[in-house]
Order: sequence, then structure tokens, then C-alpha cells
Amino acid sequence: MQIKHIPFSRRKKNQRAQAMMEFALALPVLIVLLYGIVELSRLIFIFASVANASRQAARYGAGSGELDGVTYYQDCDGIRATANRSALLTEFDDINITYDRGLTEDGEQVPILDIDSDPDSDTCPVDDNIIRNGDRIIVQVSASYEPILPIIPIDPLEIVSANARTFLISVPIFGSAFPTGFAAESSTPSRVPSRTPSGNETATTPPTIPPTFNATYEAYRTANPRTPTNTLPPTLTFTPSATLPPTAIPSSTATAIMCTGEFGVSHGPLEFDDNIMRMWIFNNTGYNLRVASVYLEWNHDTGGNPSLRLNKAQLAGQTWVGELFTPSGFIPGYFPSLPSGQSYIEFEFDQDYGFKDGTERIIITIGTPGCLNYPVDSSK
Repeated sequence: MQIKHIPFSRRKKNQRAQAMMEFALALPVLIVLLYGIVELSRLIFIFASVANASRQAARYGAGSGELDGVTYYQDCDGIRATANRSALLTEFDDINITYDRGLTEDGEQVPILDIDSDPDSDTCPVDDNIIRNGDRIIVQVSASYEPILPIIPIDPLEIVSANARTFLISVPIFGSAFPTGFAAESSTPSRVPSRTPSGNETATTPPTIPPTFNATYEAYRTANPRTPTNTLPPTLTFTPSATLPPTAIPSSTATAIMCTGEFGVSHGPLEFDDNIMRMWIFNNTGYNLRVASVYLEWNHDTGGNPSLRLNKAQLAGQTWVGELFTPSGFIPGYFPSLPSGQSYIEFEFDQDYGFKDGTERIIITIGTPGCLNYPVDSSK
């Protein structure tokens, strides 16, 4: 068997041709692999941009306070601008803003009256009179993805991200200082003790000084010269007879007012009767207490049909009459007194309270010293 000898130059050319052929076969696979990495990176980047935009926009809308007189949850342009600032190398198709009451234990949305809580809807801005504490703002952002090169005929892929945040429209602040004792005074003024001079004491009538409102010092000194006759004699002494008699001691003892403990102020549970919300109050201090404020929360949109309005408040015969159409707030200009013993406060609405959602709450703040800022809270 003969071995054919191949020249080195020819062998080198054959190797180059083989490498070129192998590269030509591997190049399409490499290009497809690199293109797939680029497209997958674009898809992940768009998804991250959409998720971050919805999250940042919901955080902006859930902020407390106002910007140029507009609350954040009603600032639709500001919410969308916040979402668009997260759109790096991406253009969003839709930015929808809506609201709901949160989720039930089964994970279902609790809608707001006349508001479509579907994230696909856009209901911003929303009116103040249908929003209450604990509601949520929902921001949904969507964008489309399609390959740079239509190598594979696929339809554009829609990427959607929705984010919800709870916001507050009002925060009642109540004092929490520990109540201090207060000495209640009687209506009878205290007796003023008088002293009877002893037998060896000379009673001296003090000189009468005329008014000197417009008199100069020289005129006053001329009209009232100082003489030694005004000096008390050396024989003036004080004897035990000047001691106050026992009858000068006040007959009444001050009692401290406290709103805590056994002799404090407590309350019963909330009661509902047709269109009435009521709570019993037990004032065991033995004194009439002054009420500094009355705060109320109620389910004003789904509690009735179509909505609940507060028309009347009454505490121990002291009545407030008006109209409130808010989810929570202080009763304006209402500062009744809380009598000693058992009484109740009740609120009358324009229609039956049809649905209780657990947000109902009454807070009565005491303003009497000793019980200052003490809250009678139905939730505690």
C-alpha cells in the first residue's frame, strides 16, 4: 500500500477551505442565537419598564397632600407624566387610572359607586364626594412588543402591568397625653380671715393717699410729707389671739376629675336602627364634661341607595341639624356637653343604613381639664 504524499502548500489551502465551510455552516446558527438574545433582552426590558411605570405612577397618585391645589389622586396629568418618565426606550400604548375599595377576603374587588373598577377603564379624575379613607388608586400601563426583524410571523405581544395603592384623604389627629387630675371648685367663695388687734396693740389708720395719676413726684411729696408719726411704736407686738379660728377652714374638699379607670368614661357598641346610628356613653366621673369635637365615619356611598347623607346629630338632647355628604369628618360647630351618668349619641341619615362595611366609627373628644383630649372611640 502506497501513501500518497500531499504537498504542504496544498494541505494548508485545504484546511482554510474546510474552516470557511465550517464557519459558513455555523454563522446562521450564531446569528440566530445573537438575535434571539437581543430580542429576549428587549422583551425583558419592556416588561420591566411597564411594571416600574405602573408602580411609580400608583405611588405618586397615593401621595398625601396637594400639588398646586390638586390632590395627588386627582392629578391625572401628573400620574401619567410619572409613568412616562419610566419609559426608557419604550413607548406606552395606554395608561389607565381608576379606583376601588380594596379586596374582599376572597380576592374580589370592592367597587365604588358609579366608578368602573376594571383596570382596563380610565375614570380619572374622580369627584371628592365619592372618595373616602382607605380607597385605592389603580394604574395600569400597557406596551406592545414586536420583533425588530419579522423572521417569524408573530403578532405584536401586549405587555400589561397594573399596580394598586391605598391612599388617605384625611387624617384625624387626637391628643394622647395622659389625663391629669383637675380640682373642681365649688361655687361658694372661700372666707377671707380677719385679724382682731390685741389689747396692747394700737390700731393705726393708714394715711389716705390721694390719686396720683397725673401728679408729679414733687407734687405728691409736697401733698404727702413723710413724718415720723407714721412709724409704728416699739410696743407693737403680735399675740396668739390673731390666729385664724377653726371655722375659717373651707368646708368643701376639691375632687380630681379623671376620665380613666373605674370612675372614667366608657362606651357601648355601635347600634343601627333603620336610618339611625347610635352609641351609648357611660360618664362615671360625676361631672358634666365639655365635648371638644365629634368625629364620624360611615359608609356613605353603598350604605344606602344611592348614597347616605348625614342630616342630624344628637347628644343628650343637644341637636345639630345640617347635611354632610362625605365619608368621614367632624360635625361642624357642634360642641355639646356630656352629662354625668348614662346617655347616648345618635346620628340620623336621610335613608336607611342598608350596608355596614366595618368602617363605621365615632370619636368624641373631651375638652374638660383633667380629661383634656381624652377620646371616646367606638373602635376601642
